[in-house]
Amino acid sequence: MKIIITIFFLTFNTILFSQELKKIQAVQEKDSDFFGYDDYDTSGKPIGELLFLKGCSWYCGGSVKSIKASSELKENKGINYSPKNAHDFDKNTAWVEGKSDYGIGEFIEYTFDFSEIKEYNGSLGINRILLANGYKKNKLTWQNNSRVKQLKVYLNDKPYAILNLLDTFEIQTINIGEIKFPTNKVTKLKFEITQVYKGIKFKDTAISLLMFEGVGVH
Repeated sequence: MKIIITIFFLTFNTILFSQELKKIQAVQEKDSDFFGYDDYDTSGKPIGELLFLKGCSWYCGGSVKSIKASSELKENKGINYSPKNAHDFDKNTAWVEGKSDYGIGEFIEYTFDFSEIKEYNGSLGINRILLANGYKKNKLTWQNNSRVKQLKVYLNDKPYAILNLLDTFEIQTINIGEIKFPTNKVTKLKFEITQVYKGIKFKDTAISLLMFEGVGVH
């Protein structure tokens, strides 16, 4: 009996090991490669707001149907911390989880729905995440609030990968492999906080931007 139990235990461990999630390391980028102003005057002074992904990008054809989170920090002085803030092209807003601790286990989930688009041929997909970690409104706010150190990604509720993020104020990218969005189906991507970089002042963990690059647009 002990031999059978031992064999079962070893077999079970082998299966778990073989199904270990892939770990993906974020890459440091420059804000200047992703942000641009509306225009510039004759002296070179910028005009208007600083825009994320100015011009055409994956979003010229791709889109996110809806975004939700397991929690969000309560609105304060007219400022909200909705999960939609992570996908609004604005570095000055952020999704901030709403737990009293560092938000380990909290998540943000994106839904891609092409099920009702008759002319859609299944060509769209994503392959890279563009991420502004923490509350990027300014450097002091970023330092005071906590940032994400690691995210566990679920594709349609099944574990997909572990993302190891950088503790950096500027944009970082993560190549996650090509994820295609099939016809007549809804695809969900969930990002669960598993580790954090602690803020100087607040436990609240923030993500200012979690957006995508992909295929099937151009």
